[in-house]
Amino acid sequence: MKRGGILAAAERLFLSLGYIGTTMDAVAIEAGVTKQTVYRYFPSKVSLFSALIGHFDQNDAEFSFRNEAFAEELRRYGVAFLLHHMQPRHLAFFRLMISESRDSSELGDIFSEQAQPYWFGKLSAFLGGHVPEERCKGYAQLFNAMLLAKRTFLLMRAGEGMSEAEIRTHVELVLAVFLNGIELDDSKKSTIAHQ
Repeated sequence: MKRGGILAAAERLFLSLGYIGTTMDAVAIEAGVTKQTVYRYFPSKVSLFSALIGHFDQNDAEFSFRNEAFAEELRRYGVAFLLHHMQPRHLAFFRLMISESRDSSELGDIFSEQAQPYWFGKLSAFLGGHVPEERCKGYAQLFNAMLLAKRTFLLMRAGEGMSEAEIRTHVELVLAVFLNGIELDDSKKSTIAHQ
């Protein structure tokens, strides 16, 4: 209960004051707890911000690949991935990390350690059953990057994400390009339906 309250308070402060402008004292006041309580759960501002970023995937995402056709599985993944990542809340945190990472190098570290490990791991594992093993991670990075292609434009608009209809249209375009460019594992081609 206290941990959740601290995370909620930290989120409000980080998004209103920025990473640099938010102090552990301010988080304690906003959460209605002592500073010692904040430090009991989070020994540093870096660990608090890291937990908050990791908290997104724990609370907002639950995706599992099924045993459907290859293209359909990628379609389902793409829609779930974008519904998760194109929410105004996620865009706001990404904006924050971009704008302040030059002055706070730890934000870059947090991003590289926390950004999309859940999604990347699931996609890499799924692709491992369909593409040459040495290409799994590269294809997973490429597919996710293609899905996130519209994020730069959205970051420049205040608070807006993508509608589900926009997401589905974008996923179809990404899927068409991706499926026409990847090399499938010859031993598994017979089990993969592109369309």
